[in-house]
Parts: sequence; structure tokens; C-alpha cells
Amino acid sequence: PSRLRIFWLLCHTEECVTDIAEYAGMSSPAVSHHLRLLKTAGLITSRREGKEMLYRSAPTELAEELHHIIEKIAAISCPN
Repeated sequence: PSRLRIFWLLCHTEECVTDIAEYAGMSSPAVSHHLRLLKTAGLITSRREGKEMLYRSAPTELAEELHHIIEKIAAISCPN
């Protein structure tokens, strides 16, 4: 559930680990672990801006399909 919540967030915005941790109510190390797994799976990408790494969903068909599946299963919709 935490990984799906993090992925869904990154489908809508680009965020750093500390902001993701605050949103998810998790520690930064726990978020980093989830991000590493999501990145290995090819679902997110990252870029460095100064000292921070920023994460967002990957621009792939797989990531887009997973985003839509999460929204259908959780009965949530994208923010406007």
C-alpha cells in the first residue's frame, strides 16, 4: 500500500524524499527503500537538482497503465 501511494503521488508531481516521507507518514529511509524498488521496476525516474534527488513517474506505458489501475481500484481521481 505504501509503495502504491508513493507511486500515485509521483504520477502527479515531482518530489524529493523528505516531501514524499511527510506525505506518506513514513521515515525517509523507508521511502528511499520504496523508491529504489520502484526505480528498479522502471516505474519512476529521478533527476538531481542541487543536493536533492527529485522523483516522478516514468514516461512509459507501463507506468501510465499502473496509474489508471490504482485509481480504479482505490476509487480515487487525479487532482485538477
